Amino acid sequence: MTLGVHSMAQEQAARYGVFERAQDRAAYEGLRDLVLARADGTVGAIDLHAIGEELDVETRSLEHALVRLNAESLVIRDEQGAYRASPLTVEMADGLFDARTAIEIGVIESRIDEIALAELTVLDDLARQLASIVQEPLPDLARFLAASHDYHAHLVGLAHSRPLTEAYLRLGISKLWRASIADLDWWNLFDVQHHTALTAALRERDREHAKALVYEHRSQVKTLVREIIRAGGGSL
Repeated sequence: MTLGVHSMAQEQAARYGVFERAQDRAAYEGLRDLVLARADGTVGAIDLHAIGEELDVETRSLEHALVRLNAESLVIRDEQGAYRASPLTVEMADGLFDARTAIEIGVIESRIDEIALAELTVLDDLARQLASIVQEPLPDLARFLAASHDYHAHLVGLAHSRPLTEAYLRLGISKLWRASIADLDWWNLFDVQHHTALTAALRERDREHAKALVYEHRSQVKTLVREIIRAGGGSL
């Protein structure tokens, strides 16, 4: 009987531990997205109670998330002890695009000879969406960023590696773009032919050309973000 009670207690503790880890993860990922998007409640002193209600997570988990985000330099702590989103700098943006490039180059290196035609069809459809959106009379930034995000996420997903996909998703690059270009004529800033050319290189199994296109795209977007940030006085 005692052993049975002990076993039940262990099982309950294990379930609670899983719940805690899920809460911590949801808090970290949700707060990270809000910080990258410069959402209300993050540019000034971060209100953990309000964000906890928005994300439906406990304040304690958000406190743990703040420590992680501070270590990643995504939030800063002022002299009064309050946390706020770190200014978006060239260095921060460069780090995000370098990380995405490293992931995509790894996928191309390891998987280009094994990509199924059906997977390339998905990339083709997303590339066409991007090219179409910027030609519309009133281009929709949310749709454009969603299609761009889906393209890169699908490309990373070709590795069939959940940890790799999660690493890409954590970068939150679409949130960065939304925060930095929403007030600009953004549809004139992007080379939307890149995605079509990259998909063609993948279809031809041309590893070196595909990698060159990824590096070229990194150079283009880093230059664009640097110009936007410098126009904003060195940070956003």
